Amino acid sequence: MSNPSQQVLRLGFGFAISQALRVIIELGIPDLLAGHDRTVDDLADATGTNGDALHRIMRLLAAENVFQEVSPRRFALTDVGSVLRTDLRSGPGDFVRMINSEPYLAFEQLMHSVRTGKPAFDKVFGKRRFDWLAEHAEQAALFQRAMVALGQGSNDAVAEAYDFKPLSRVVDVGGGHGQLLSAILKRNPHLSGVLFDLPAGIASAKAGVGGALPRTELVAGDFFEAVPPNADVYVLKKVIHDWNDERAGAILGNCRKAMTPAGKVLLAETIVPPGNEPHQIKMIDVTMLAVTGGLERSEEQYADLFAVAGLRLDRVIQTKGPISILEASRA
Repeated sequence: MSNPSQQVLRLGFGFAISQALRVIIELGIPDLLAGHDRTVDDLADATGTNGDALHRIMRLLAAENVFQEVSPRRFALTDVGSVLRTDLRSGPGDFVRMINSEPYLAFEQLMHSVRTGKPAFDKVFGKRRFDWLAEHAEQAALFQRAMVALGQGSNDAVAEAYDFKPLSRVVDVGGGHGQLLSAILKRNPHLSGVLFDLPAGIASAKAGVGGALPRTELVAGDFFEAVPPNADVYVLKKVIHDWNDERAGAILGNCRKAMTPAGKVLLAETIVPPGNEPHQIKMIDVTMLAVTGGLERSEEQYADLFAVAGLRLDRVIQTKGPISILEASRA
């Protein structure tokens, strides 16, 4: 058993594991090991890398059960490493690549966020995260693929957990690639849909990244200005957590203005649990602090946020995935 100092040192070296994962993903090592083990020298020849250096990276990740060194300098893929293969749809590889690019650089200025409460990303790159993505098409496309990976399983969980039968028109606000809306429409053939996002998100949806979107209108726009009107349900999945209370309240206020009198607003978010148990959402929360200026919230914080926007939290619906649905109506 490691002592407290060793535990702290291991935590401090977390960046090395994260960056090592990015390297082996970008080199395509999991694809090269699919189905059979290979020597490091074979892999180095195939990827144009230094064999000794590659061995050191793979040895580190073997200790994390990404690979198994079956004999000296010969590696096989484990079940953990297999999810990084590119032939598997919606694997986490794109998320690892995305979080280790410009967000990783922002984390070097995390102290700025702690001192000011403002995103370090803005200090490092000179503009807000989403404004920066709008000017960098390749990184914006990677971001959309990363969101598909991060949301794996949660879209179906949300579509299954909520009863859309009494409703007729659903707007997916900030829906990006449209994967959630696709899952909802597939289960509810009576529904029509509107996918609303910035142009990069709509382009991703048109390319089919999120799946088929029958009976759907694709609308590009800015949810800080307005959202498509006259729908009876507005769904926002992993949108509100990107923003501070002021800007999140503006988005919810625009949904309230646009929806029918008996309309609903559904937030699909992971609620921060009480206590000190490890939870991925706490890591994402600090990422929001540094990168977007947003935050993950408790149930009480979401209720307060709804109230500011003239809405009332009616209930919280648990799903089969690590995500909840917060349903609100006009206050």
